[in-house]
Amino acid sequence: MKIVEIMTRDVHTCTPTDTLATAGQIMWENDCGAVPVVDRDGRLVGIITDRDLAMAAQLQGVALRESSVASAMARDVKACGPQDTPATVQAMMQQYKIRRVPVVDADKRLVGIISLGDLAYVMSSQQTLGGDGMTWTSIAHTLAAVSAPRIARYRR
Repeated sequence: MKIVEIMTRDVHTCTPTDTLATAGQIMWENDCGAVPVVDRDGRLVGIITDRDLAMAAQLQGVALRESSVASAMARDVKACGPQDTPATVQAMMQQYKIRRVPVVDADKRLVGIISLGDLAYVMSSQQTLGGDGMTWTSIAHTLAAVSAPRIARYRR
C-alpha cells in the first residue's frame, strides 16, 4: 500500500500573507488542526497548526486578523511523497513527533496530507498495511512519541 491510496486529497491551504484569522477560519470550517501553507505555485512552504494560532495570539499581543501566517507558521516541514509507504510515514511521525505529514510531488507541490489518525483508521480494517510491517503496536508507539511531554520536568 502507498500513501497516495489513503491520503486526503482535498486539502485546504493558506498562503504566508494570509492572516492568522484566515487560517483559523479554515481550521474551523473544515474541522482540522493544521493547514499547509503554500506559495502561489502550490509549493509547500510551511504548515500552521491550531497550537501555533493560540501561541501567536498569546505571545504577539495582537488580534489574529492583524498578523500574518508567516509570523507563526513552521517552516521546516517534514513531507513525504505519494509513493512512500505508510510504515515510512509512521516512522517519520514518530521520529519528528508530528501528527500530520503533507504529501508533495517531485516539485514540492502539495498533493495531499496524511495524519496519524488516517493511519489508525486504515489499520482498523487490517492487521498490517500492505505487508510493510506497520502494526497496531507501531501506531501506539508513534502516538506515545507524539504525545510525550517535550520538557523533562513533566516526567516522573
